Amino acid sequence: MIKFESGEYFAYDMIGEFHSSGEWIHPKRIINSFEIILVLEGTVYIAEEAREYTLQKNQLLVLEPYKEHYGYKKTSKPVSFYWFHFSTDFEVPLKSYTKADIYEIKQLLKKLLHITNSSGYSPYAADSAGFLVYEELKQLSLEEKSSNQALAVQIEEYIRNNIKSDITISNIARHFGYNPDYIGKYFKKSRSIGLKEYLTEQRLKLAKDLLLTTNMSVKQISKELGYSEENVFIKFFTYHEVTTPVAFRNKYCNTHINIK
Repeated sequence: MIKFESGEYFAYDMIGEFHSSGEWIHPKRIINSFEIILVLEGTVYIAEEAREYTLQKNQLLVLEPYKEHYGYKKTSKPVSFYWFHFSTDFEVPLKSYTKADIYEIKQLLKKLLHITNSSGYSPYAADSAGFLVYEELKQLSLEEKSSNQALAVQIEEYIRNNIKSDITISNIARHFGYNPDYIGKYFKKSRSIGLKEYLTEQRLKLAKDLLLTTNMSVKQISKELGYSEENVFIKFFTYHEVTTPVAFRNKYCNTHINIK
């Protein structure tokens, strides 16, 4: 066990490399430590409580202590994976990772296997090597968050540039190469607002700006916002603002213009 000045600790428990023989399904169990599963070959069908995960080669899952996990589907094809049990009161930064760049963790787990099956290493070597795996999880989490933020910014910029057209969530998803459901959930997680709500918010902001700062007619504004019919825009604006576009404009009609 490694104890840190902050009071937290990290402790290696055990590690292994599993290879299936014939038809296989992960056993049902509850353990008192964290467990990392990193797939080397095949597909692992595993659930933690009610949530199901399908793990392919080079994909990783962190199972939590005192939560029941089990295989929810059998596989007849060969399966192999590293498994690593550890205990800590640090927050584990990553639940799963399904991208390709996971080689550092794979190499660290291989080294940890070597350490635990070799004589001559310090009793703290496994704890130290295991903690490096934890640190690499933190790096993957930071990289994922950074990547996610970059995509959110790109989505916002795409909406800004296309808000005057009949833009939809399906348009956005197609442009970035994602499923509409996925990109909607991703954007809400990243920005704490649904993508549909964000689109509505941006349309209303532009509509208000045009109503208050231009002499464009409501019909012209509706076309500017990509509406094929004026009455559709009026219904949209009235529903969200509880007032018509004309009433909204008249509400702020008093102004003063300087020419000197």
